[in-house]
Amino acid sequence: MRSVASLVFLMAAAVSTAAGAATRIENPEAFVRETYRHLEQNSDYRTPEDIYSPRLAALFALDRKEAGGDVGRIDFDFWTNSQDFRISKVRVTSKPVENAPDRRVVIAKFANIGTPEDIRFYFEKAADGWKLDDARSAGKDKWTLSLILKYGWDDER
Repeated sequence: MRSVASLVFLMAAAVSTAAGAATRIENPEAFVRETYRHLEQNSDYRTPEDIYSPRLAALFALDRKEAGGDVGRIDFDFWTNSQDFRISKVRVTSKPVENAPDRRVVIAKFANIGTPEDIRFYFEKAADGWKLDDARSAGKDKWTLSLILKYGWDDER
């Protein structure tokens, strides 16, 4: 059954890419699980850029604008918490947000080149599917994506 789900995901992604259609996330946990499966298999894999909530998309745009063509405040891949990666031992779970059925937290725990990582993804439901609204590292190196994009790294890094 798992391989069927993977095949369906890959076919949907191929159709979406080929047709230029927007990425539609029906299940945040499954989307994150598939993203890490791709990252385990392909170090060149990049997530689609149309998965962000309007708020997070605006913060990415602000960072690009203020960087003026240079590397912006985010200088790493937030999915892997690194610039270089070798992902293994992936475990993805999710939990609902109390009293908010249109929000969900997805927890990804994995090893990156042997180092344990714990990244939380915050999704909200929109008319066109679920959108990623923020991400946070709850592991050794703590950060919140939206804060880095807008304010950069704090002094504790």
